[in-house]
Amino acid sequence: MKIKALHEEKGRLIEELNTLQTSINAEQRSMTDTEKTRFNEIDARLDSIGSEVEVLEKLQKRAAEKIASAPVYGAASTSDKNERNEMANKYSFKRAVEMAATGRREGIEFEMHQEAAAEFQRAGVSVAAHSVLLPSDVFKRDMTATGGSPAGVEGGYNIQTNVGGIIDVLLPATVLNGLGVTRFDNLTGNLDLPQASTQPAAGWNTENGTATEKSPAFGKVSFSPKRLAAFIQVSNQLLRQSSNSIDAYVRQYLINAMAQELEKAAIKGGGTNEPTGIIGNSNVNVIFAGGAASNSTNANGAAVVWADVVNAMKAVENSNAMGQAYLTNPLVKAALQTTARQASGVEGNFILQSGAGELNGYPLAVTTNVPSNLSKGTSSTLSGMIFGDFSKLAIASWGGMELTVDPFSGATAGLTNMVLNSYMDVNLLQPKAFAVCKDIVA
Repeated sequence: MKIKALHEEKGRLIEELNTLQTSINAEQRSMTDTEKTRFNEIDARLDSIGSEVEVLEKLQKRAAEKIASAPVYGAASTSDKNERNEMANKYSFKRAVEMAATGRREGIEFEMHQEAAAEFQRAGVSVAAHSVLLPSDVFKRDMTATGGSPAGVEGGYNIQTNVGGIIDVLLPATVLNGLGVTRFDNLTGNLDLPQASTQPAAGWNTENGTATEKSPAFGKVSFSPKRLAAFIQVSNQLLRQSSNSIDAYVRQYLINAMAQELEKAAIKGGGTNEPTGIIGNSNVNVIFAGGAASNSTNANGAAVVWADVVNAMKAVENSNAMGQAYLTNPLVKAALQTTARQASGVEGNFILQSGAGELNGYPLAVTTNVPSNLSKGTSSTLSGMIFGDFSKLAIASWGGMELTVDPFSGATAGLTNMVLNSYMDVNLLQPKAFAVCKDIVA
């Protein structure tokens, strides 16, 4: 960082001045012309450094204030939000598909298309000219949690009986929003968050000794839009059915696809074109199953023990963070409910008590989106467990969504292809606020 380099230069110049002054005092003489010239050069440079640092620190402060006040969905007035929500409720996915296929430009769908186009323009994301654009309002509520009426099937009661409801697949629970992740919505351009990487420091010295400068170092956490796409083929017969049936089926399918993939990336990630999530981040605290002190102790993983739960908490707190919750999958949850805290303990003194929603005094979230196919040694069916402060996990989004409708490629089979694109990113604001165990045999 430029500020750090300036502080280091300032320290070297002050040290040079001190050395010069010490030499003159020791020899009890006046300054030579060369020394006077050098003194004036150093004095001028110190003034210049002071001015540069002041300007850079002001710019850094303004950048931080700008980030803190960046537009996040929900900042609109109550009347504006009510109007937008009313429009979103009247929005018809079927009419949007027809608009994309026929080129029709009218109604609420076109109004919201124009609004979404403005969102994408502000975000600096380019989209295809022939696509139909959906503002974030249409899907935002549904992307934050599963559920609905009936449970897990948003809009299920709106499907006409004579059409027949879709029996959907069983889906993993989406839990991250309930754990308090940080959201940056409706971003414009890339986002860099300045991050201090060294702790404040002071030093002890003699009464008249020169203090050693402890300059802070800075890094950054960066977010940039990454394309998250969901694809579905819908029969033309379904498209001709009621607005409610197509909206309930297609909308929920795409919502689920987006939400599940985003959560998987936030938990692990690191695959091709994916953002890197908690488990895939190389800077998080790592602990090892079976209470192991090192990665090599259990070459192929180990069964979970009480020490693993405590070690995860210890690793986070030893990094000066405070964890808020545990996160794992159903396999590890079951193992915790059948493993005693200590081999010689009272029968039934399991790590996780039956029906408990807490582990070690912290909330426990469970989802199959926490992988059970991690590898170590000869094992490739190992499970993960995370403990941490989930507010240090950030999910960013740019604009709304882009819908591309292709009625031609599947025409011979009576199908219409739809691709829904969104632009998102995931990053850890403080990796050391998390502890990860990746080698649990469960």
